[in-house]
Amino acid sequence: MNAASALRTELHSVRFRLLATLLVFMAVGLFVAGAATHAAQLKSLNDRVNAELQLPRENLDELARQGRPNFGGAPYTTVHDLFRTYLRNGAPGGFESVMTVLRGGNVILPAAEQPTNLNTPAVTDHVWEWSAPGQTVMRDIDLDGRKVRLAITSVSLTAGGRQDQGLLIASSEIGAQRAEVFGSMWTFALASLATLALTGLVGYLVTGRLLSPVRRLREATEATTFEDLTKRVEVPDSTDDIAQLAMNFNRMLERLESGFDNQRRFVHDASHELRTPMTIIRGYLELLRAGDPDDVDQTRMLLLDELDRMQVLVDDLLILARSGRPDFVTPAWVEADDLLEDVLNRVRVLGERQWRLDAKPGGLIRVDRRRLTQALEQLAANAVKHTSESDRISVGGAWVENDDGTPQSGRASVVRELADSASRELEIWVSDTGTGIPAEDHERIFERFGKGSNSATSEGSGLGLSIVKAIAEAHGGTVQLESEEGKGSRFVLRIPSGGKDADRKTDDSAAADSAGRSGSEAPSVKGPPAKGPRHKGTGTAGGKPKPAGPASGIELATPAGGAP
Repeated sequence: MNAASALRTELHSVRFRLLATLLVFMAVGLFVAGAATHAAQLKSLNDRVNAELQLPRENLDELARQGRPNFGGAPYTTVHDLFRTYLRNGAPGGFESVMTVLRGGNVILPAAEQPTNLNTPAVTDHVWEWSAPGQTVMRDIDLDGRKVRLAITSVSLTAGGRQDQGLLIASSEIGAQRAEVFGSMWTFALASLATLALTGLVGYLVTGRLLSPVRRLREATEATTFEDLTKRVEVPDSTDDIAQLAMNFNRMLERLESGFDNQRRFVHDASHELRTPMTIIRGYLELLRAGDPDDVDQTRMLLLDELDRMQVLVDDLLILARSGRPDFVTPAWVEADDLLEDVLNRVRVLGERQWRLDAKPGGLIRVDRRRLTQALEQLAANAVKHTSESDRISVGGAWVENDDGTPQSGRASVVRELADSASRELEIWVSDTGTGIPAEDHERIFERFGKGSNSATSEGSGLGLSIVKAIAEAHGGTVQLESEEGKGSRFVLRIPSGGKDADRKTDDSAAADSAGRSGSEAPSVKGPPAKGPRHKGTGTAGGKPKPAGPASGIELATPAGGAP
């Protein structure tokens, strides 16, 4: 990128536009403030000068009322005497000067030096023209290149039938005072420019720091490709909008990465697991004797069996592929007791076992009934797969606090809130008295295609418990395993309550909701009951499934070799 292109990019950046907008508004504000201040100062100066120029007249009036001091306060008889007595007190000082003019042109000045020389033809030749009898007239003139304001007061005395007249002239260097005001405005202008420059510099640095997550966000988007979704934006240590934007972008990348990982994993798993049945099918077809009807029938049955296994495998993989999607579960309020009773009634057909309902938790829970039923049936199918007719399989549930896991005993009332606090969870378990699982296999059996060390005699892909785990996590919960070899296993789903039951549903409404679901969402179980040694993993046993009530399209991975 050349310099011109870099400059154009910078001029169109959010940083530059934000800073430019701030500086423009600030400059306008400073200009308006400066102009208003300047106008106010000029008006104040004008009013002050006018008031000061009125003082000589007021002092002269006061002196005339007091009378002649050396003659017992006798009134003045001539303007000449009045002016001399007044000027004996000296000049006003500062920017002001005074002068008196008698009729006939005689001028009387104070003895002290004054800032303005009023005894010039520019004043004396025109002063009588500018005056008005009995009034004080204000007039601005240029005197020796300076702007001067004059206050011309007409003075008259009558004594012995004779009228004596004169003029009292006071002046102020208003031009010099205005220059001081303009000087202060130039100082304000320079200070404003310095303020704008400093604000621009500091603003450039601050906005650069504030918008650095946006810049990193842009860089991350430029560097993000389908091949690499691992780049993340550094989140600033704050809680402002920029930090939230960075966190949301990182979450979006995590969702994208998870989605692509799920797709890649699905493709990998499908290609890996479908290779074996496709190889078997190809081998059967290559060895097929087309002229032998018995061989054709036998091969046909074998191929159909392999295709059934492939269908089950694809269905299980699709469930896992969908588990990362937001619509994988659709929660609704469900009566917990009704859910457990319905599941127990469904799984009884899986095999002749000692089925038992351990405990009823009562109350409502917000879950996807179809998916949760699918997970529980998967656990029950695995238990049937690895137990005998004399073994016991139990289903039950209890409310617990997620801080200490203490079960809560007692039946809920007819109308109750689902949870007293956000910490409540519902534990649902499926336990059996089978052969148990070695401790080293407890984590591996929940992985995709994970099988235990004793799974050699059991068929299946090992996806069943992965599906159970995905369903639990989609509800914000977990699945836990408690097992001991030779004594059996206990799988526990811990599902959050879903918050308080804001609608305060009654058992009647919950029962109606449960009845509606049980009639329309009854899951079907793929795979028959089977006996044999205990294994880990999940999968499908051969044969046709037994009916388990009305079909609803539940996608349940059938028992696989290796997992209870």
